[in-house]
Amino acid sequence: MGLAFLLAYIALNFLSPAEIFPTLAPYHVMQILAVACLIPAVFTRMQSPEVGTLRTQFALLILFFLFAISSWLPHGGLGANIATFNAIAPNVLVYFMGIVFLRSPNKLSLMRGVLVLVAIYIIAVALSEVPRASASGESTPYVLSSEEGDVRIQGRGMMNDPNYFGQFLLMLIPMVFVSKKRTGLGVGYAVVIPIVMVLLVGIYFTNSRGTQLGVAVLIGLYLTRRLKKAGAILSVFIGAASLYAINTFRGRTISISGGIDRLAIWSDGMQFFKHSPLWGVGARGFQELQESNMTAHNSFLLCAAELGMIGFFLWMSMIVVTMIQLNRIPKVVEKSNPILGRWAVAMQFALGVYMFTSFFISRTYDLPLFLLLGMSGGVIIAAGGDKAIPLQGTKWQIKSLGLCAGILMTIYVMLRLRLV
Repeated sequence: MGLAFLLAYIALNFLSPAEIFPTLAPYHVMQILAVACLIPAVFTRMQSPEVGTLRTQFALLILFFLFAISSWLPHGGLGANIATFNAIAPNVLVYFMGIVFLRSPNKLSLMRGVLVLVAIYIIAVALSEVPRASASGESTPYVLSSEEGDVRIQGRGMMNDPNYFGQFLLMLIPMVFVSKKRTGLGVGYAVVIPIVMVLLVGIYFTNSRGTQLGVAVLIGLYLTRRLKKAGAILSVFIGAASLYAINTFRGRTISISGGIDRLAIWSDGMQFFKHSPLWGVGARGFQELQESNMTAHNSFLLCAAELGMIGFFLWMSMIVVTMIQLNRIPKVVEKSNPILGRWAVAMQFALGVYMFTSFFISRTYDLPLFLLLGMSGGVIIAAGGDKAIPLQGTKWQIKSLGLCAGILMTIYVMLRLRLV
């Protein structure tokens, strides 16, 4: 029952029924469904001590949540903390339900099926609206039309942006390829390949530069894992070819000059970080301070600017720890549960491309990230948790801090290049 509620809750969050059926808004359907999910999740957790073996990721996520919802205390904004709690708590709930209910390959497959059906539905509706948007030059609920005549498909609610929707489609692709068979083209690929083609068509029509480049990154991750150094070298050429193709055939170039407005916002973000490097300016406070009321267009910088180095470190750490443990699982379960190992690789790829595309959009606190972490946490628990996949010797603290510093330095260098 709890899993069914979770699947319904996730599907409706992505479909945004309040926008499709505005008359439902006064009935608080999503809040009621959230409570319906939480009650069986708590009872299931009480009956499942193995969930407690996931210690480090869970602790880091809770610490990040607590820090985010108290980030306005140094600035005297109690009301803003309450607003932050209301915004982030549902996503943390999704994470908790993920680690409780999604602890087996079969349940992960059910979640994958729901996500794919949601994606296909949105793509189908959006493509049906493209001719009308192209002819009229006006946007529709699922198509964004520009003054230049370009049309880009999108979702609704949290995916009411072509870049967000493209990112959602991209993170699904690695999950689709998880199968019970280790190698070879089985009967299942007669379903898998058409689904992937539909997802790629959707990505193409989002015309999201970051997502299209993310496809090349996903291919590079696969090649690097299979071919090691040769795959890494080949990935460089694929990335360069992808940049050329996007700049040549899609009309929206990827370059420093092409993203000059975004870099200007990044410059503001760096100033916010310098103003309060330890605590940040407060969760969800970036837009209030930015002159044009724009968000950071960079999840990493948004986190650093709003939550300072403390919050940024916690946010980065929960991702780094998850990636480290996912990377170790295939060897641990190679003989006992090989399909779980394949799920670990898929989640690693999905989280990897999600973080790559997040460099160009603001998705620091959004549901897809917490869902990926919850699904990954479920995989780690199924593999034995921190006992079977220990973090000792991984130096995850140093890696997380190094990534925080390195990403901020990369953004700083990109800003300096703009000034040359």
